[in-house]
Amino acid sequence: MKYNTELKPLIIPEYGRHIHSMANSLLSIKDDEKRNKQAKVLINIMGNLNPHLRDVEEYKHKLWDHLFIMCENKLNIKSPYPKPELKKENIIERRINNTQGSVKHKHYGKLIIELIQEVASIKDIKLKTYILEHIAQQMKRSYINWNQTNVQDEQIWRDLEEFAGKKLDLDKSKVIPVSQPQNNRKKSFYKKSYKKHYSRK
Repeated sequence: MKYNTELKPLIIPEYGRHIHSMANSLLSIKDDEKRNKQAKVLINIMGNLNPHLRDVEEYKHKLWDHLFIMCENKLNIKSPYPKPELKKENIIERRINNTQGSVKHKHYGKLIIELIQEVASIKDIKLKTYILEHIAQQMKRSYINWNQTNVQDEQIWRDLEEFAGKKLDLDKSKVIPVSQPQNNRKKSFYKKSYKKHYSRK
């Protein structure tokens, strides 16, 4: 038994391992007529993934292109369309760069950290203090929601100052209020009565 990590990487992952295996098996067929016939069968199988587009001309052209790409243009068959130009992007998988920043503070979110850095440059002290206090409330809410535990206000003020990258003139002894959403729905309980009600005359 072979694991997927030991197998050749999929060129077009959307089709899966079985479609790639069938495409590569066409290369081992020596008879031209049989190879062409099997290629058309495989195109129909690939088309079944999106049956509503199977008979659309552009989609059929796309299927043949994908078949050639999966075989790395090594497949010699009679195709109704010319072979596509094989680009390296179709084969080499590019690694996606991490844009989330430090994992250490992921519970706050990248936008909060960027917002603190922007607000720290505001010259109006009164306005800056007002905004930073509201950001501290959001940071505390995020911390509690992520970790499911309470946090000391001193920790929030320290993190806020660390993200700002400079000393902030803030009252770090001030309590950070956090309003949790309240459920105002009242449950109604109805007691079923089995007694018959008769109107008095």
